[in-house]
Amino acid sequence: MAQCELNDKFVDVVSKITDIGKNWHSHDLVTNAMANLPYTEKSFKDLPPLPESKKNSAIIVSAGPSLHKFDVLAKLKQSNYQGAIVAIDGSLVKCLKNGIVPDYVLTLDPHPTRIVRWFGDNEFEENTRHDDYFSRQDLDVEFRNNSIKENQANIDLINKHAPEIKLIICSSAPRNVVERAKDAGFDMYWWNPIVDNPQDPKSLTRQIYQINKKSCMNTGGTVGTAAWVFANAILKVPSIALTGMDLGYHSETPIEMTQTYYELHEFANTREELEQLFPKFIFPLSNEQFYTDPTYFWYRNNFLDLFSRASGTTYNCSEAGTLFADNLPCITFNQFLNSEQ
Repeated sequence: MAQCELNDKFVDVVSKITDIGKNWHSHDLVTNAMANLPYTEKSFKDLPPLPESKKNSAIIVSAGPSLHKFDVLAKLKQSNYQGAIVAIDGSLVKCLKNGIVPDYVLTLDPHPTRIVRWFGDNEFEENTRHDDYFSRQDLDVEFRNNSIKENQANIDLINKHAPEIKLIICSSAPRNVVERAKDAGFDMYWWNPIVDNPQDPKSLTRQIYQINKKSCMNTGGTVGTAAWVFANAILKVPSIALTGMDLGYHSETPIEMTQTYYELHEFANTREELEQLFPKFIFPLSNEQFYTDPTYFWYRNNFLDLFSRASGTTYNCSEAGTLFADNLPCITFNQFLNSEQ
C-alpha cells in the first residue's frame, strides 16, 4: 500500500474516533429517532423490487472532489447506463443539475443545520451565517459559494424531482431535513444506524431500534459507505461502482480546507505535529499524491473491513483519493461504463 508511515500520534487519534463520535452523536441519535417516530411508516422491507434492468449493476454517487474533477456526472448522463443509481445527500443537487434523477438517495448525518443544505435550506441565511464548514472545503465552486438565489434554485429543483426518488432516510435525520423531505414529496424509507454492538442489551443501537423497530444497517461512519452497504446488502446488486469516494484530499489542498482542521488542533501543540496528522498516499491509477486525516482514515478502514466481508464485486471508479487495497479493483469510470454496454 503506497502510503507514508503512520506516526503514533495519528494512530492514537484514530483509535479514539469511535468513542468520540458515539459520545458526540448519542443524544441526537436517540432524540431524533424519537422525534421521527410518527413519520417512520416504511422501511427497507417495504421497498419495491428493482426492475430487471437495474438488478445487476449499481453506481454509488458520493460527493468527493473527484466527482467534479473528472466530470463523472456528465459521463454518466452521456452513457446508456441502465443500472441502479444510488446517490448520497451531498451529491443529489449535482445529479439533478446534470439531468440525472437517482433511484435512491441516502442521508445519515444528524447535524442540525448543515445537512438540510443538500436538500435546499429554507433557513439558509441563518444556518450559514456563522459556519464556514462549506466555504473552506474542496467542493465545486457552485456549492462553495452558494448564494440565496442558488439555494432557492436548489429548492425548486428538488421539489420538481423528489416524488421520483426513494429517500433512504436514517432515523437520525434532524427535524429540518425531515420537514424538508416531507414538503418536497420524497418517497421515504427509514432505517437505523449500527453504531455499536447490537447484541449488547445496553447498546445504543439496540436502544434506537427499540424506539421504532426499523431495520439496522452498518454505515462505516459515513453516508458514502452507507450507500454502498445499501446497494450491496439491501438491494443485493452484484456489481457496484464507487464514484466520488475520495476519503482524502489532493496534495495541493491546504490542510486549512479539510473537514476536521479546527478539531485536530486539540491533538497537536505545534504546526509540525498538526501536519503529522495528515498522512500521504499515492493513488495507484494515476500515481498522484493525496493525503487524509484521522476521520477519513477511519472511514477508509471501516469501508475496507466491511468490503472484506461482502459478496459481489465492487470497483473504485473515483480515480483519486486514498481508497484502494489489493482486493479492491481501481478502474476508470469510463472502463466501468464500457463494461456495462
